[in-house]
Amino acid sequence: MKKINLTTKLNFKIVFVVLLLMITVTAYNHWLYVQEENNKNVALLMSITEFLVQKKPAGSFVEIAVRQGSANQPVQEQVLAINKELQPILNDVFVPGNIIKFGFYSRQYERIVGIGPHLDTSLLIGIDPGKIKTIYATNSDQLIKNNNSLVWHGANTLAYTKPISENGVIIGHAFASINQDAVYSAIWKRTISTFLGAFLMLLVCVAIFRELFVKLKKDLQLFAESILDGRTYNYESEIEEFTPILKYISEQTEKMTKLDRLNIIGEMAAGIAHEIRNPMTTVRGFLQFLNTKQEFTKQKENFDLMIDELDRANSIITEFLSLAKNRTMEFSETNLNTVIHDIFPLLQADALRNNCEIKVTLGDIPNVSIDKSSIRQLILNLVRNGLDAMPGSGIINIHTETVESKVLLSIKDCGIGIPPEIRDKLGTPFFTTKEQGTGLGLAICYQIVQRHSATLTIDSEQGKGTTFTIGFDVKDANS
Repeated sequence: MKKINLTTKLNFKIVFVVLLLMITVTAYNHWLYVQEENNKNVALLMSITEFLVQKKPAGSFVEIAVRQGSANQPVQEQVLAINKELQPILNDVFVPGNIIKFGFYSRQYERIVGIGPHLDTSLLIGIDPGKIKTIYATNSDQLIKNNNSLVWHGANTLAYTKPISENGVIIGHAFASINQDAVYSAIWKRTISTFLGAFLMLLVCVAIFRELFVKLKKDLQLFAESILDGRTYNYESEIEEFTPILKYISEQTEKMTKLDRLNIIGEMAAGIAHEIRNPMTTVRGFLQFLNTKQEFTKQKENFDLMIDELDRANSIITEFLSLAKNRTMEFSETNLNTVIHDIFPLLQADALRNNCEIKVTLGDIPNVSIDKSSIRQLILNLVRNGLDAMPGSGIINIHTETVESKVLLSIKDCGIGIPPEIRDKLGTPFFTTKEQGTGLGLAICYQIVQRHSATLTIDSEQGKGTTFTIGFDVKDANS
């Protein structure tokens, strides 16, 4: 037996839930429509009876029979004669003829003496007077619900009666009766048609949703493969609206990957750094000792080169340890401008060695929670990267400002810029474009930013320079 897959199960659940909702809403709307239709019909019946009372000819129904010359004829003939005079009045009432009947009832004759909108002789002379006498015994307006109406030959009806007075005496009633069976039948047809139309639309939506779900599933599978292959940055979904979501996932995945790499490098560095440093220190010491011997004077240049390379290797290990230590940071409410002032002489010395200049523009900013030592290292690393990007000369601009609820620290150089194809790799351990670089400086910067719960954005244009902007959250004074 073929197993029901997830898509089919989901379709069944959606159809069931939506169908249940549709039935509930349809039933409620049906009930509301019935109430609304009943209220409208009652108002219509009242207006018809009011019109009939006002338009009835003067005099009693017996006087109408006299005028018609049928006073001495049998009762049935008198009733038909009265209906003949009343018929023009009844014809002036414009209503749906298939669901409403109206007319006059006479107490003297104990019969219906006028019926419209169409003449029905059986209602005038074919009804037993005793069966309808009680209905018209009241002396006030009356709304009547009848489950077996004689006027409608056994149908369920809603009727309204209004007394007719002549010289202070009630001589009969004007009545209007609506066939509720016909009304409810029309309402049910309307409700069923609406429900079937909505259900058909539901099936169409399910079919569209199924196709969309299949595309989405395929997209997610391809996206997962792209993540494994490291090519998610320019991934385009078949569903255009879904592309921004996948790009966001890609960005977050890349950040997590970078952090994983940092952790791996840190663990590796912690394990081997000290084991490497000890023999290196011994070798360096012997090289320095031999470099002082007279017999090795000709090899002094080689010894100096080896010592320099050992020092470079030691600096790489130091950067390894910066990633590995993950030391406890001492956060305190500090003004970034103060940190910049403290290290400005060091920055200026680095700039002078590279024939460059440092310009500082410090805005009026609030204190933020930072680890001063880490932020010093962050600024030094970014400034030195900027100096390396300007091999001839140039200006490094350091700027602070407050934007909404963030304090922004910007470090801008006017160097060669960063090619678009390598921007995604920035901050990856060991990735560097410098001949003598270790690829750990920016990795450390990313780690410092991450541990401060800050943001780091990079704006670069080739030939014009690069701006690194770090955003620090400002604590609410009320919190």
